[in-house]
Amino acid sequence: MTVMKNQDKAALRMRWMSAFGLALVLCGCGDKGNAEQTQKPADTKAAAAQPASKPAAAQPASNSPAVVTMGNLTVSAEDMQQVLSSLPPAQRQQLAANRAALEQIARSRLAEKALIAQARNQAWTDKLEIQRAIKAAEEQIVLRSYLDSVSMPPDTYPSEAELQQAYEQNKDRFVQPASYRLSQIFLAAPYNDAEAVAAARKKAAELLKRARAPQADFAQLVKESSQDKESAARGGDTGFIPLQQVVPELRGTVQRLKKGEVSDVVQLPSGLHIVKLVDVRESRQVPLTEMQVQLRDTMRAQRQQDAARAYLEGLLNAGTVSIDGKALQSAVDAAK
Repeated sequence: MTVMKNQDKAALRMRWMSAFGLALVLCGCGDKGNAEQTQKPADTKAAAAQPASKPAAAQPASNSPAVVTMGNLTVSAEDMQQVLSSLPPAQRQQLAANRAALEQIARSRLAEKALIAQARNQAWTDKLEIQRAIKAAEEQIVLRSYLDSVSMPPDTYPSEAELQQAYEQNKDRFVQPASYRLSQIFLAAPYNDAEAVAAARKKAAELLKRARAPQADFAQLVKESSQDKESAARGGDTGFIPLQQVVPELRGTVQRLKKGEVSDVVQLPSGLHIVKLVDVRESRQVPLTEMQVQLRDTMRAQRQQDAARAYLEGLLNAGTVSIDGKALQSAVDAAK
């Protein structure tokens, strides 16, 4: 059990994975080098060649060079640029140094195109519900892009004076909380296993004595003894994390520690913890110079949201709006 909450670690993993949508779902298709694969992956070529009402339509010609091809299906450099441009800069930077991941994304994009071609060959897009969904999506794209265009704040907003005023008015919100760099030894010993708890307590007492000895190498002790394999591999180091990311039962212990101090043995439902406070960064007021880009973006987004709402209200106020209650109720009943 790690000192850092599992949901916080999961959120960090999911933040990266969710960026690719269906592309990542399909990343395993055709990955013949995966040693843990227990079922033969779907053959993309075979899937695209399923019997259909007509052959796959050729893609429109493009001046952009093809990154990956399969028959008459291609993923162009322009396609890949659009996929990568939709990702946050940090993720693009990670991918730039990972050729295998880039190639897998290209293969996954090709699989998407093969799937779309197969659906079209089987007249899937002629289905009434699909047509309605396409129309609704088209309307939303037009609505969003047009509304954005008529509500966009001028480039001069906010001015330096407006930025400073907003910062001063919300200064108490721009405080960076204290963060703690921790290291831990964890010994598994569930509450309901008296024998395991007794054995773990004996071992923990020995480890605590060694950890508090002069010139003790706590990180090495973690690697040798901690049963949380994930954190043990890095010497138990959590990096700097705010108190809210520490498991609730250990927060009080962490707050009472001084820099370099090792805690007493703490028993939690899953086992015993020995925690060392490696370093601490006190809370501080974040100056405007460090957050003016974020504050400017927030102010512009709020101004645009207010302008969009006012624009929509203006459209409704320009005419007489009448609502047929009977027809509205009929729609509600039909949707049940």
